[in-house]
Amino acid sequence: MPPPPRAGGRRGGEGAAAAPTGSAQELCHRRNFERARAAAAVPPPCLPPALRRPARPAPGGRLDGSRRGGPRGLASPARPPGGRTAVPVSARLSAGRSGRALAPEAFGLASEDTKKEVKQSQDLEKSGISRKNDLDLKEIVFVIQSQSNSFHAKRAEQLKKSILKQAADLTQELPSVLLLHQLAKQEGAWTILPLLPHFSVTYSRNSSWIFFCEEETRIQIPKLLETLSRYDPSKEWFLGKALHDEESTIIHHYAFSENPTVFKYPDFAAGWALSIPLVNKLTKRLKSESLKSDFTIDLKHEIALYIWDKGGGPPLTPVPEFCTDDVDFYCATTFHSFLPLCGKPVKKEDIFVAVKTCKKFHGDRIPIVKQTWESQASLIEYYSDYTENSIPTVDLGIPNTDRGHCGKTFAILERFLNHSQDKTAWLVIVDDDTLIRMVFSREAIRRLLASKCRCYSNDAPDDMVLGMCFSGLGIPVTHSPLFHQARPVDYPKDYLSHQVPISFHKHWNIDPVKVYFTWLAPTEEAKARQDTQKGFREEL
Repeated sequence: MPPPPRAGGRRGGEGAAAAPTGSAQELCHRRNFERARAAAAVPPPCLPPALRRPARPAPGGRLDGSRRGGPRGLASPARPPGGRTAVPVSARLSAGRSGRALAPEAFGLASEDTKKEVKQSQDLEKSGISRKNDLDLKEIVFVIQSQSNSFHAKRAEQLKKSILKQAADLTQELPSVLLLHQLAKQEGAWTILPLLPHFSVTYSRNSSWIFFCEEETRIQIPKLLETLSRYDPSKEWFLGKALHDEESTIIHHYAFSENPTVFKYPDFAAGWALSIPLVNKLTKRLKSESLKSDFTIDLKHEIALYIWDKGGGPPLTPVPEFCTDDVDFYCATTFHSFLPLCGKPVKKEDIFVAVKTCKKFHGDRIPIVKQTWESQASLIEYYSDYTENSIPTVDLGIPNTDRGHCGKTFAILERFLNHSQDKTAWLVIVDDDTLIRMVFSREAIRRLLASKCRCYSNDAPDDMVLGMCFSGLGIPVTHSPLFHQARPVDYPKDYLSHQVPISFHKHWNIDPVKVYFTWLAPTEEAKARQDTQKGFREEL
């Protein structure tokens, strides 16, 4: 970690000494600079941050050559209302993009860069990104993508209180803040799209934006207002922090296989926004044609695909102020990543682990389980279509199927409920190529099996059947993005960077042992982090 900044310390390269905001020295420099610029007939730059600086700094430092500030809670150099560190204008003129002082002959190059940026800004303004649109907080409808589970509902309520408190501090009329799980009367509400007609009817007259965020997203309301005010609310906008696939992936149905990087989709953790005109347009489309898919694999990607509509709708516009870290002062949103502190940790002895396998994978997949996470399980059994004492495996009497494994899964549930000790409170079911998949409480399994809801065939998709059964029983499935249904290479690095992953799935073209010890293995550092989190009390 870099040392904390010193009072009056340097930032932005040699010669860029910090000065108090509004000092006589800076005002003098600013007047001199404005006169010089007027004489050169250079229009004043008013650029969106996307052109002022790249969205991501280099690791360990900033693109201007300076180091990041100190730990959270330490004082930072004074900043003017616009958000930049207060640096004398003359110092800005003498410092290049690399952070080093420019020789006089290089000043012409800096001027050319300024002209190019101004031209880009003017082009953006023509497309609808304006210098500023007056925006009141009441024109933003906040939608927190919450869940009904008590822990998640509480976190969402805390975020709602934070938003409303910031609004009150700004002495503005309070905005609408909605919790997604409270809108769940609409079937499939968690997938967002079915709710758009409701948003259109209820909020289109007096609102400009629908802003979505997760329970752990942290929002700086003044900065969010400043950011959204750059975009003309009368136009169709889809805003967010852009993610893209590095290679085509099964979880996105191998979309854009020739060049997966071209399609951008939002990182929900950073927040994302739809302008009301776009909401109204999507509502008309939803009314004229029903959604084609009845299941969702990766919501953020599928929403972006639906909005883009094969080029008929707007692509995602990257917004650098929508962040998942808080290392940059210009961020309007940040995201706190940690394992949820739901209460006292469950003991290993209270968790029964069931591994689904079959004879043909005994020789290559089971050894990987034993090399990696098996030692972390106190109670574990391997369920197969063949008994092999060296592992050992239990033959459930269900033949192996090439597609779904619903018959085998329900046989495991029956065995857990009727043959395991009553004190075992939790069941974890994993595939033999999973590095952890589904987690059930004993009470949930008891209610499921008492309901007589069963597979329609042994090779039915077990996850979908279980989802339908639990939905019918009124038992909500609590989602965690920390469980992954594919390999690390199937997810954007920037997406995984703000997570503490619990699992990955599939061994295709990877070294699963390396993946385990890179991402999932308990370490002294991880243990220390967990111990620290026990005493962690986050202030919203």
